[in-house]
This record gives sequence, structure tokens and C-alpha cells, in this order.
Amino acid sequence: SKMEEEIIYVVNEKDQFVRKTKRKEAMEKGLLHRHARVIIVNKDEKLLVQKRSLSKDKYPGYWDVGVAGTVKVGDSYESTAMHELYEEVGITGISNIQLMRSLLFKFAFHSPEYNVLCKAYKIQYDGKLKLQEEEVDEAKYMLIEEIKNIIEKEPFHPVGKIVFEKYLETKNKIQ
Repeated sequence: SKMEEEIIYVVNEKDQFVRKTKRKEAMEKGLLHRHARVIIVNKDEKLLVQKRSLSKDKYPGYWDVGVAGTVKVGDSYESTAMHELYEEVGITGISNIQLMRSLLFKFAFHSPEYNVLCKAYKIQYDGKLKLQEEEVDEAKYMLIEEIKNIIEKEPFHPVGKIVFEKYLETKNKIQ
């Protein structure tokens, strides 16, 4: 597929460039690469949750929080986040600078088959959503308790789960 042929960066734990590779190889060998995420919150403090398409190469049909994407060669974390906002749910008008200011945290996720350095951002959005059918089966705003319930009972993207938990920690610190 076109996606498997995408060229991405392999990085080390310090997020320094190691080499370029095809996405397919990074996924097959569990190579460490960059991953951008955006938590989308509405005015009622509900978070956008999506069900990933069954055609995804990783975690198909799993629930996930916000939008996420692999950083391709030539892109930054922010440009990837902007691209995914538009591509997956039709959100436009978010700038690089806005995202840089709304960075929540950065962390590494490690598992035998999937390894990423992830930057997570947060935006507030109350407009219309336009779902990309190839990527997203459904999306809806949910209360924190509802999301906790889904995480317990249904397959949930492991990185999305950590992002959600970390978001709750930062949110509790601020209040």
C-alpha cells in the first residue's frame, strides 16, 4: 500500500535522527520512530474518541483518543499533528505556533512490536467534524468516565491509553 511505502525517521531515545526507512520496515521490526497526537476537547470538557478503521496497519478497530499520526520524512511533530487533524476529522485552521504552545508532554512508548517517541498536544474544538472513512469508523465526544469504561472493556490503542492517563494527571495538577 501507499502507506507502507512512506519514508519515516528512525530515531534514538534522545529523538536524534538515526536513519530513514520505509514505514513498513519500522512497523515490522518495531523500530523507534516519531508519533504525533492531539487531544481534542470541547467546551463541555468532553474528549474526542475515535474507533480506528479495520484497514489500519496497527491496532485496527481499536478505540483511540483524539488523532494520531506517524511523522514522515520532511515533517515535524506539529505539521504531522496539523495534517492528522485535517485528514482524520476535518479540523483546519490550527497553526504550528498554536500547537507548540499547547504541547502537553512528550514520552517514549515501548512494546515488543511497536516503539514510538510521542508528542501530545491539546486543542479545544467545538465545530463540525468530517471523518475520513478509510481511517476512522466513528468518532464522538465522551466524558472522562465513559472513556475509562471503554478502556476497561474494549480494545484501546496502548499509546492512546497512556496519553489519556497522562492528560488526566496534568489536568488534576492544574486544578
